[in-house]
Amino acid sequence: MRLEDVTIALRPRLPWEAVDLGCAMVRRDLGRVLALWCSTVFPVWALIIVLLPNDPTWASLIMWWLKPLYDRVPLYHLSRRAFGVEPKFGETLKQWPKLWFTNFLPALLWRRLSFIRSFAMPAQMLEGLRGSAVRKRVKTLAVDGGGSGMMVTYAFLKLEIVLLIGLLFTTYGFLPESWEPDWSALFEAPDAVGLDRTPFVWWYVSCYMLAMTVVEPFYVGAGFGLYLNCRTRIEGWDVELAFRKLAARLTTPVMALLAFGFLFTSTVMAEDVSKVTEEVLKSPDFEVHKVKTWEFVPDKIDLGEAPKGDFSAIAAIGQILFWGVIIAAVVALIVYLVKNLQVFAFRAKDEVQFEAPKVVMGMQITRESLPDDILAAAMAAWDAGNAREALSLLYRGSLSWLVTQRRVPIRDSDTEEDCLSHVARHAQQPEAAFFHQLTGAWIQTAYATLPVTRDEVMHLCARWPFAGKGGAA
Repeated sequence: MRLEDVTIALRPRLPWEAVDLGCAMVRRDLGRVLALWCSTVFPVWALIIVLLPNDPTWASLIMWWLKPLYDRVPLYHLSRRAFGVEPKFGETLKQWPKLWFTNFLPALLWRRLSFIRSFAMPAQMLEGLRGSAVRKRVKTLAVDGGGSGMMVTYAFLKLEIVLLIGLLFTTYGFLPESWEPDWSALFEAPDAVGLDRTPFVWWYVSCYMLAMTVVEPFYVGAGFGLYLNCRTRIEGWDVELAFRKLAARLTTPVMALLAFGFLFTSTVMAEDVSKVTEEVLKSPDFEVHKVKTWEFVPDKIDLGEAPKGDFSAIAAIGQILFWGVIIAAVVALIVYLVKNLQVFAFRAKDEVQFEAPKVVMGMQITRESLPDDILAAAMAAWDAGNAREALSLLYRGSLSWLVTQRRVPIRDSDTEEDCLSHVARHAQQPEAAFFHQLTGAWIQTAYATLPVTRDEVMHLCARWPFAGKGGAA
């Protein structure tokens, strides 16, 4: 790295000017940066998808966790371009394995959740430091730019979320109907509905990958711009570069002439050195200024005697007022509790007692209103050609067992949808799944007058999850 070859204007900048500089560097080579990103990141994503085709949630989590590795190739390209090197595409790709596997464990473990990741990554990757030296270096740089690095992470996180939401809303209308889940059923009984949501989740993961591809290179550039600005401010790169350019202008003859003049003048002025020195030291520029300051030392200052007075009456009044307020508050609290005691007693009683309804939607669900063997009675009604009666027996028997054994808080005014929601929240998962299927068959027969096949009724009887052959309480 040579400061003389730098391709950007080195000067101390405000933090957001440095961020804009880094983003401008990415825009300058956006095509090359995106090509490197697609060549190094997309194959890894494809491998993850092949290994986890049925687990899009885990696949997206792994893709997100590997973010620090994705940033290294774009940072390598931007750093070389900043210092006058034109890296070829093939040469950069050859560095890909080395860049990813150098210190990848710290990057994916204890440094993964760092809030200054893009700001600290150049120091960790470009300066060739290891172990404690990296921590000390990052700590030194963070004194000047750590706060700005955190704000960059926060800002680009929001940009990524906004872009993701925009992509989701833009592409949702193009999804096939088979990919869309039943939203109402998911909200009412998310554990009981057996839907394949894998294609829908993969669509979400695809939008997230696209949002990351657009935002992450600029996040890397913003952190690199902050890093360059921090080193310029701390190490004076701009001053050093100015002196180097000045030194380069001095040719060899000029240096020889200056050396000859220095030797000649040194011999002439040797005798008057002491006089000139004394005159210079007497000038106002070398005057020693003294400043007197006052220091407060309580132990040594005599403030005299404090004025005397009798404040006992004021203190007594203050104590009376204080304790009066305390006593009034306690009395008010006791009175409130006494007046509202029945409210607390009613709530406690209501929590302990539960009264199962006898009628739901006009149907008797008491044990006395049901046959001893509900399944046999349902099959007999089906064989007699009464499909509604068969499904009614199954539905009433299920409600009877759920309200008496599972204590599901079903009320007599609840509808089928209300009962389904209560069962999904309070019953066990197999019972909720069976009741959801039974409710669909019951609604289809009772209201829609659509035929239900014998196989469906036999399947419901075979899956009967309640205790006893007849499912009675």
